[in-house]
Amino acid sequence: MKVLFITNMFPVEDYQSFGIHVKEQIQSLKTLKKVESDMIFINGRASKLNYYKSIKAIKNTLQANKYDLIHIHYAISGLFLLFFRPKIPVIITLHGGELFGMKGFINRFLQKNITLSILKYASKIVVLNDLTAEVLKQHKDKLMKIPCGINANRFQQHNQVQETDVIKIGFPSSRTRIEKNWPLFTAITDKIKTEFKISIVEFDNMDRDEVASNLNELDLLIMTSFSEGSPQIIKEAMGCNKAIVSTNVGDVADLMNNVENCFIVNSFDPLDFIEPIKSILVKNKKDRISNGREKLMAMGIDEDSIAEKLYDMYESLI
Repeated sequence: MKVLFITNMFPVEDYQSFGIHVKEQIQSLKTLKKVESDMIFINGRASKLNYYKSIKAIKNTLQANKYDLIHIHYAISGLFLLFFRPKIPVIITLHGGELFGMKGFINRFLQKNITLSILKYASKIVVLNDLTAEVLKQHKDKLMKIPCGINANRFQQHNQVQETDVIKIGFPSSRTRIEKNWPLFTAITDKIKTEFKISIVEFDNMDRDEVASNLNELDLLIMTSFSEGSPQIIKEAMGCNKAIVSTNVGDVADLMNNVENCFIVNSFDPLDFIEPIKSILVKNKKDRISNGREKLMAMGIDEDSIAEKLYDMYESLI
C-alpha cells in the first residue's frame, strides 16, 4: 500500500515539536504496517501563499506517481480539493484548530468555512474528540474517532526522583500560543506560590527525549488551554503516570476519567483550580502519581494500536 501524506504540521528547524505527532504517526504506519509513503509538507507558517502553491505541486505529484490513497493532516492542507478531485480515496484528519482556532476573527472565520467546504470531498474524516464529531454530525457516515497515539516505550514512568521541598509544575506548551492560555496558568501558579515552593517547566520546543525526561521530573502538569483536539502532552504525561489538572478541552475528560490524581476543571477561573491542585501537592511525592498509563493502554492509545486502526481504515477504502 502506498499513501501520499499531505500536511501543514511537521517539525521544522526552529519548531521541532510542531506536528511531531503527525510525523510519529506516519513513522509508526511505515514501521508496523510497512506502508510506503511520500509526503508533501505545506509550510503555512513561512507563507500563506504556500497553500495556493501546493495545489499545482500536489497535482503534479499525483500525475507522476501511483498511490492507493491520500491522507491529509489538518483540513486546509486539502485546499487542492476545491480545485480538482483525485480518483483515489482521501482521508482528512482534523486536529482542532480548523474549527476551534483562536487566531483572530478573520482567520477563524475563513479557516472554518474553507474547512467545511473541503470536508465535502473526503472519503473519511478522522476526528480526535466527541465535540468535533458533534459539530460535524452532518458527515456522520464518514466520521471515525482515532486520536493520535503515543510511543509507550518512550513515555513511561521512571524511578521517582528524590524527595525535595521544590514542587515541579509543567506548562504543556509555549507561552506564546494564545490557545494555551498562559495568563491563566500564571494566575494559578501565583496563588500556589503563597503556600508551596514551586518551579515551572515550560514544554517549549523540546526534543522527544527532553519531553519524556522533563515529564518524569514533574509533580504536576497543569493544562489551561481554551481549546484542544486530543493533546499529546496529556497522553504522554499519563504514560508517565503523572498527576494532571486540566480545563475541559478536547478529549481530556474522556482520557482522565477515573484516573487517580487527575482532575478536570470546568472553568477558566484560577480559584477553581486551587482545591484540586492542593489535594495533589499536599501528598508525598510517591503518592502524587496516577494510573494514567493503565488507562491509556486500556483505551488503545499507544501508537501501535492507533496504527492498526488507521491501517484497517485504509484497507476498507481501497
